[in-house]
Amino acid sequence: MRGMCGIAGLWKANMPDEALLEPLTAMIRTISHRGPDHEGVWCEGNMGLAQNLLAIVDVSPNSYQPMISEEGRYILVFNGEIYNYQHLAKDLQKEGIVFELHNDTQVLLQACSHWGVEKTLPKLNGMFAFAFYDKHAHRLIVARDRWGEKPLYYAYQPQQFFAFASELKALRVLPFLDTRIDETALQLYLQSSYIPCPYSIYQGVKKLFPGSYLIVENGFLHEHRYYDFQEAVSKRTLQQGSEADILEQCDQRLQYSVAERMYADVPVGAFLSGGIDSSLMVALMQRNRAQPVQTFSVGYPGADEDESKYAEEVAKYLKTDHTTIHIQQEDLLEAIASISRIYDEPMGDPAALPTYCMSKIARKTVTVVLTGDGGDEMFAGYYKHKWLPKLYQWGQWVPNGVLQGLCVIHEAVMGNFHPKLVRRIRRALGIMQKKNFLDAYIQTDCAWQVRPSLEKTWFALHPDLPNNGEQVMFCDVRTQLTDEFLCKVDRATMAASLEARAPLLDYNLLDFVWSIPFSKKLRQGEKKYLLRSVLRRYVPQALWDRPKIGFGMPLGTILRTALQSTFERYLAADTLIWRFLNRAYVQSLWEQHQKGKISHERTLWNFFVAQQFLLGE
Repeated sequence: MRGMCGIAGLWKANMPDEALLEPLTAMIRTISHRGPDHEGVWCEGNMGLAQNLLAIVDVSPNSYQPMISEEGRYILVFNGEIYNYQHLAKDLQKEGIVFELHNDTQVLLQACSHWGVEKTLPKLNGMFAFAFYDKHAHRLIVARDRWGEKPLYYAYQPQQFFAFASELKALRVLPFLDTRIDETALQLYLQSSYIPCPYSIYQGVKKLFPGSYLIVENGFLHEHRYYDFQEAVSKRTLQQGSEADILEQCDQRLQYSVAERMYADVPVGAFLSGGIDSSLMVALMQRNRAQPVQTFSVGYPGADEDESKYAEEVAKYLKTDHTTIHIQQEDLLEAIASISRIYDEPMGDPAALPTYCMSKIARKTVTVVLTGDGGDEMFAGYYKHKWLPKLYQWGQWVPNGVLQGLCVIHEAVMGNFHPKLVRRIRRALGIMQKKNFLDAYIQTDCAWQVRPSLEKTWFALHPDLPNNGEQVMFCDVRTQLTDEFLCKVDRATMAASLEARAPLLDYNLLDFVWSIPFSKKLRQGEKKYLLRSVLRRYVPQALWDRPKIGFGMPLGTILRTALQSTFERYLAADTLIWRFLNRAYVQSLWEQHQKGKISHERTLWNFFVAQQFLLGE
């Protein structure tokens, strides 16, 4: 392993290498925050590759990229970590490939050269996006990891150009790029608060699906898939062992995954919320280290929801070197002003803001952090895994007229109840009115009822899963995990030149987890039963057993106060958004929110972020 970075590349017909150098250099320099330690550019013919490096393991020039094979035929740029690279190196050496081992980039280059990219990809355990160019065949292959931990955007016109990069801003510098707003992408954002694959906010740019690779040859592009989560779930064999057996295997695999992701030549810490996922991860980290692990949490002075005290209790028990970052309103306002620059397209997850604030502070003392991402999606940790199937089922036998009547009553009396309760009742009634389960799933996290086309996305149910709880988990993994949560963490941490690793997304661990019956994950109504059972071995239950809060923030209050004038200016601004939203309706929600009895913070924040982006702010 050598470190995180930003990568970019450009092939343009009839453009010589000396002409490629300027746009390619401009591309990679827009994402220098992803790799401040070194910048490298390679051009030959009408093909160019570039990379900037954040050194993690092997900080010597041996890790510099683009990396060229010994005979000069193959060129590689690589963003990410291959955790099993030493095992792959041994396999290569057994087959007669001799090389001096320094880092995972060298192993990836040797593997792709010897086995070919198509045979190498299924062997990789890691998070990555890379491009591999064969000079003799004039063939470029770009690939992305199984879960989409690392981003890959691309733009393409047949026989004219192909460009790719780790972030949208690197592609935006190209003068020939089509940067018109993609209306379907905007609608998808307004619905879900993120833009799912394959869309980006621009008509001329796409995201590569996780588990996929592109072959660019003779001016044409072909997309292939090396890992299909739907197929993997279909082919699984359910575990028949005892609960004690399954629990022990789960614990052992978690230990191995955490240990692999702690390997680095720079300081490694962790984000600690005090919840189940992060507490278990930090407990396993501390188990592997004699010195205290550096842990970080966020708190909001005076806020109703503040998980930092729980994180402090867990940190004290585990004897970590803990830092609570007290985020002030001015810190959040600074982050809000940066949100469009960091994400390059609308991203409506409010947790992006504290994640960025925390990353900036953490980067002062560590270069790598481990996170608990993936635990809820893989181990049945959300309320929707329990309640969505029930609400949908109830909605099928309650007459539609009754449901509509309940909605009318709810609207009439909602000002008399706590804003959170009002929001939950509204969401439950919305789910119960849906007549197919996919619509009910989308309604769970729906901001605006805009009904975009889902045709090209992975918003779809699994054809073979009879259990609707598992259907929810399946959809979470294919959409929200990749395109919202992992995107949120990647951009927020990399904006601070900090690498984030997610041990709970180890694919060997997850193949095992998805072979465990759903009844052992959500047991008698207890969410995340397996992880809870493992965590009890390391941390007393009293320290972590409570309702989930997360890294949220006092968003509703900030909208009413510090952002009030900005929000009202966005309400008055004429942009593309009004093709899909009714201005009077948005105004009515804003007025209700301003009175303080009803909270529309998530929906209004979705609107705020979209307008901020569309207005170029």
